[in-house]
Amino acid sequence: MKKTIVIGVVILALLIMTCTNKIMAMNLGEVQAKTTNIYQNENIVFVGDSIFDWYPTDKIFSDFPIVNSGVCGNKTTDILKDMEKRIYRYNPTKVFIHVGTNDIEWEDSEELNKEVARNIEKIAEGVRKNRSQSEVYIISIYPVNNSHPGVNERHISEIKIINSYLKKYCAETDGVEYIDAYNQLTGTDGLFDEAYTDDGLHPNGLGYAKITEILMKYIYK
Repeated sequence: MKKTIVIGVVILALLIMTCTNKIMAMNLGEVQAKTTNIYQNENIVFVGDSIFDWYPTDKIFSDFPIVNSGVCGNKTTDILKDMEKRIYRYNPTKVFIHVGTNDIEWEDSEELNKEVARNIEKIAEGVRKNRSQSEVYIISIYPVNNSHPGVNERHISEIKIINSYLKKYCAETDGVEYIDAYNQLTGTDGLFDEAYTDDGLHPNGLGYAKITEILMKYIYK
């Protein structure tokens, strides 16, 4: 009986994955249809953690010179230690920054929230100083859904605080723009919308399609 249940769960998981992939393909196909080969003199860098690392940018942005510099497990400090390799060497004209969720995985404090925001600001400032021609975009930390165990100690409340710091910083800083993806990914319960995530932390196919929709106007800008 137990063996039958396990097999059934596995089959169900595979079916869900297949459906998600099909939906993703349909949504991303719509995005790709809008792209044009007009960015020959640019390098557009996406720098961050697994949320960017797992972003299938090579398929979604096949006509754009996207450099995916996301690394699974990264914290803000990891990027700050390796700015040349992760960003500068590509001589980017646009840099999209999304990082911070791993910094708050096991700790919740106001001091940490300020530190994470400040580290993200330092990344932006480093780009502006070393690649002054670059347009810099700070993407809000995405929401989480704590109904999933893998979210660990990350909390919506601290994400909101960090995002508020980042939004204020961008409003007061020339050459750095804030992208509010957070509010476009939340469900009616205020958590990461279950339609956009399978594990409560990373976007699924529909989630990445939604994020692509959000980012496209800045890529075309």
